[in-house]
This record gives sequence, C-alpha cells and structure tokens, in this order.
Amino acid sequence: MIGKGVARRYATALFKVGIEDGQVEKYGKKIKIFADFLESDQEIKLYLVTPLYEKTQRQQVLETLLEKLNLSEVVRRFIMLLFEKKRLIFLKDICEYYGALLDEYKGICRAEVITAVALDKEDINKIKERLKEITGKKEVVLEIKEDPSLIGGIITKIGDVIYDGSIKTQLNILKENIKRGEV
Repeated sequence: MIGKGVARRYATALFKVGIEDGQVEKYGKKIKIFADFLESDQEIKLYLVTPLYEKTQRQQVLETLLEKLNLSEVVRRFIMLLFEKKRLIFLKDICEYYGALLDEYKGICRAEVITAVALDKEDINKIKERLKEITGKKEVVLEIKEDPSLIGGIITKIGDVIYDGSIKTQLNILKENIKRGEV
C-alpha cells in the first residue's frame, strides 16, 4: 500500500510539471522507456536500488544510463530524485499511475472485455460506443480476452468496476437462488 501512495505523489508531481511545460505526453513516454528498461534488466534494477552497493557508484551507473537513453533534462532530474529519495523501486508503479493520469487528462477510458467467443468489429464498436456513453469519455481503448468457460455474454472491467453479463455468472446466481428456495 505504501508503494501506491508514493507512486501517486511522484506521478502527480511530474504530471503537473508536464502540464505546465506542455510536455505531459513526452514525459510519460520517457519515464516509460526507463521503467521498461529497468523491468527488462532485473540485475541493473537490483544494483540501483540495493543500498548494499556504494551509493556514488550506483549514482554514476544511473547517470550513464540516463545519458545513453537520451532522456529529457526534467525526466533525468526526476529519476535522480527518485534515486536520492530511495524511491526508484517504485518507478513502475509511478509510470502506471502517470499513464492513468494521462488517460484521464486526454479523456481516455481503458477497459478489459472478456468474452466466451471472438468478437467481430461491429460488436467491438458497439461495446466501445456503449462504454463511451457510460463513462462519458471521448475514447475507449479495449483489451479483449477470450474465456470459453463464460459460456456466453461478456464481462467488462473498467478500473475497479466490473460489469458481469456472462451466462456462467447468471447460471451461478440461478443455482444459488434455487438452493435458497427463492425461485
């Protein structure tokens, strides 16, 4: 839970700087580049965040990496601040929260749709339009997954909200109602 609070504070701070600078999207892309790099090389990540190693050596390695990745001055200073405050371990969470802030700023809703069978383009467009109405967002980005165990219908997840219209769930509800004698 501590990591989420840290991620929110740091991401929000960088986001505000990005709004002021007019570089909000650029900063998001640049921190994602570095976060992805660290996630892809766990050895370097571990070296940078482990206090067992000499801080000045770790700092030199980090500065070299930041130069090679050609990051903007603001993003470099931001990552160095994370290093100084021992918050670099939270970079992935910070990056994810920054992405959520950017989506909100741009009026984008991200949703996961789980279906029993593959959807055609027409169905996908209908789902997007309906989700635009529900959320009031300009754009809806879907991540579509298939799960044949649903039997039919769809499950839609938007953040922490789940809309479950699957036949499997409806059958389970019916089964429970029958057990309780409510049918």
